[in-house]
Amino acid sequence: MRISFPSPAPTLGDDIEEAVRSVAQELGCSREEMLRVIVREWLEQNAYLPVLDLNDEGEAGGNP
Repeated sequence: MRISFPSPAPTLGDDIEEAVRSVAQELGCSREEMLRVIVREWLEQNAYLPVLDLNDEGEAGGNP
């Protein structure tokens, strides 16, 4: 049986780490949450993920 352990969080270089942590602190989220947002937005903007359409007429938002 093979047991796997989670790998440590990747480091991105001191300048990037400092910027990510600074923005995460400003927005009140963790480093990991901030990286998830950054990666998701990049993937959406470069057409690797579909963009979520949150318009006023859908179930996700707007007033009835």
